[in-house]
Amino acid sequence: MLKKKEGFAGQRSCALPAELTRQIAVHPLCEALYITDMGYYPHAAFHSRERRKGSQQHILIYCIKGEGWYYLNDQKHTVKPNQVFILPANVAHRYGTDDTNPWTIYWLHFTGSRSQHFLDFLLQESGKLLITVSPQPERFQLFDDILSHVEMSYNMDSIVYANSSLARFLATFNNAVYNPNTVNRVENDPISQTITFMKENLRQSLKLEELAEIAGMSASHYSAVFREKVQSAPINFFTFLKIQEACRLLENTQLRIKEVAYQIGYADPYHFSRVFTNVMGVSPRDFRKLRKV
Repeated sequence: MLKKKEGFAGQRSCALPAELTRQIAVHPLCEALYITDMGYYPHAAFHSRERRKGSQQHILIYCIKGEGWYYLNDQKHTVKPNQVFILPANVAHRYGTDDTNPWTIYWLHFTGSRSQHFLDFLLQESGKLLITVSPQPERFQLFDDILSHVEMSYNMDSIVYANSSLARFLATFNNAVYNPNTVNRVENDPISQTITFMKENLRQSLKLEELAEIAGMSASHYSAVFREKVQSAPINFFTFLKIQEACRLLENTQLRIKEVAYQIGYADPYHFSRVFTNVMGVSPRDFRKLRKV
């Protein structure tokens, strides 16, 4: 099946680096239930996946618009708006969007020593993997809040927060217990504004002084404040955002690796490959291969 060469307009996603995932897997506050990948794909035309050996994590896909389908145990299931399905770990499956009415989905991969218990909690009422839920703005806000903190992966406190919120997010899909409650949004501060600027300029080679000017601070003060909040140097974090965009392109497009490198501002594909491997723990080629199985 053909894929849209530039992914899906407006998409967001984050795949955690291998070393960070290993740390989370043994962290006392995260090891019971944690996220490895998550994202939002709007109007995801041509989107499909097949994993003949399944995934090492459970996969939750929540359709809010359009339609799609999935195969599990050689049975096809049609997915409509306001339906969520969960694919158990290590079980062969395939899924995809409808050809004429592409779905818009929220998705995440989760695992941990208690992840199976959450699967049982969500499926206890019907025993079915496809659940129909009522749309709740608070659920979307909670997902956005979790994803925003997962994106701050240099800050382990943010990762702990995100994974601590995962249980609540999953619980919203149990219709018997969900009770909407407003999730407050935090107003942008100068650091948030510069992170937004980074995300909008991934093809550029930004300098510390340029980011500091946007924040209205001296370079040294900006760097200190950024490190305190994000637990990373600004340019290192900008590199991480670039590599996350590369992950999205590698998974969702057919662009060659050198073309992916160009998309995020690397003229030298070998330099890009070294940076990618340093951040993600695997090469771009191996990342693409692993994400397709």
